[in-house]
Amino acid sequence: MPLQIPKQNIPAIVKIRQLSDIAAADLIAALNNASLTSDPGEMAQKISASVPSISPEDLNMIMDTLYSLYRVREFSDVKASRFLSDLIQSLKTSGDPGLAIVPDEIPKLRDRFKKLLGIENISLLSKAIRLQRDGEKLYCDAKILSDIRPVFHDDATTKPAGAVVTHTLRLGYHERGQHKEFFMVLENIDLANLALTLERAHTKGETLRKMMEEVGLPDLGL
Repeated sequence: MPLQIPKQNIPAIVKIRQLSDIAAADLIAALNNASLTSDPGEMAQKISASVPSISPEDLNMIMDTLYSLYRVREFSDVKASRFLSDLIQSLKTSGDPGLAIVPDEIPKLRDRFKKLLGIENISLLSKAIRLQRDGEKLYCDAKILSDIRPVFHDDATTKPAGAVVTHTLRLGYHERGQHKEFFMVLENIDLANLALTLERAHTKGETLRKMMEEVGLPDLGL
């Protein structure tokens, strides 16, 4: 089934298609020789000197899209050959003038994307991100809603006897491709304990990253 290419990625795919054979070969060689980095912008900076025929702006755009394609392929859980076929089919049927390809161009374009999507280091990054996000529920966003709740006498027509401050934690998450939300009421002491828990988790993360650095283990996560 053809992929649905996001509109923001179309310009970069057009750029990849328009690269000369020499520029494409230089890009593939530079990526194969580059060290690991999870940031596409940083990768663009690393290889820019090796691909002088590609402007920095275009290179950043291309790297953003390539990293996205790797992640989509990893999370789609299909074989590389199937993903490549779906990608080429999506280019053929996109309807975008910049992606209109003729039959004679397909073998060359397929070979170019096969090589660009066969960079071992970027494949490892995609696997690492999938492993990092491997769970039943994936965090999306959070917000705490604070409000005042009045406490009334039995006679609701009289002025409230007082009020309490409440906090409601709203957690957004993804589960089986659907966005869901979960609400939980917190007291002031809960806020303090939650802040301490988050700070402790952050500290443990920094400790583990330092340990990884000491043994020469690259951090492949986000």
